[in-house]
Amino acid sequence: MSDRSSRPIAPTLVLTGAACVLLALTFLFVRAERLQNPSEERSTEELTQTVSQEMREAGEELALRREDDPRAMGEVDAPVVMVVYSDYLCPFCGEWVRRTQPDIVEDYVFEGLLRIEWREFPYLGENSRTLALGAVAAAEQDAFWEYHARVYGSPEDFVGEDERVRERMETVAEELGLDTERFMRDMESDATERAVEEDYGEGQAMGVSGTPAFLINGDPVLGAQPLEAFTETIELALRDEGR
Repeated sequence: MSDRSSRPIAPTLVLTGAACVLLALTFLFVRAERLQNPSEERSTEELTQTVSQEMREAGEELALRREDDPRAMGEVDAPVVMVVYSDYLCPFCGEWVRRTQPDIVEDYVFEGLLRIEWREFPYLGENSRTLALGAVAAAEQDAFWEYHARVYGSPEDFVGEDERVRERMETVAEELGLDTERFMRDMESDATERAVEEDYGEGQAMGVSGTPAFLINGDPVLGAQPLEAFTETIELALRDEGR
C-alpha cells in the first residue's frame, strides 16, 4: 500500500471569482497561431472562434455517458451533458451545490434534458484530496450523491488534521449506511487514487485551474455563476440539439 499522506496535489494557479480560463487559453492559442503563420492575415475574432470551436469539440468528447457511472446523474442519452470539476473544500463549489444545483436538477435532469457528470479536482490541499478519495469510495457503494450532499452541506466538519478528517469521514460513511470497513479500504486503493488523479489530470489538460468549472456540451461556465448563466447555456445547447 502506498503512502498517500505525503503525496501533494500538483501545484496549480487559483481561479478567483468568475475569471475565465477559456480567455487565457484562447490568447495562448491565438499567439501560437500567429507565431506559426505570421504571413496569414486572420483577425483575432476569427482565430478566437476557431479555438473556441476546437475547445468545444474537445469538451464534448469528455462526456463519458456510461450507463453504470455512479458519479453521474441523469439519463445516459440526455441531449446535454454538464461535466463538473469541483473541490469539496472550495466555498464557491459548496455555494453552487447548495443554491444552484437543486434548481438545475429539478428543471433539467428530472426532465431528461441534462446529465451531470462529476469530476474530482482537489487542488486546495491534502484534506481536499482525502475527501475526493472518499467520494470515489462512496461511489463504489452507489452512495456518491448522498456523500456529495453530506460533505457539501457541512464542509466545516472536514477541516483539521488528516487523521481527524478521516475519522469524521468514517462516521459519515456509517451515517449513510455504508460498509465502513470497505469504505475506508476503498479510499486507500490504487484504483481510487487513479480515478482521482485521472479526473484532476483531465481538468488540467482542459485548462481548469480552479473550481467550480463546468463544461456544458463543451461550452465553459467558470465559477459559481448565478443560476441564469447555467440555464442560458443549457437552453442554448438544447436549441443546438434541436430541442
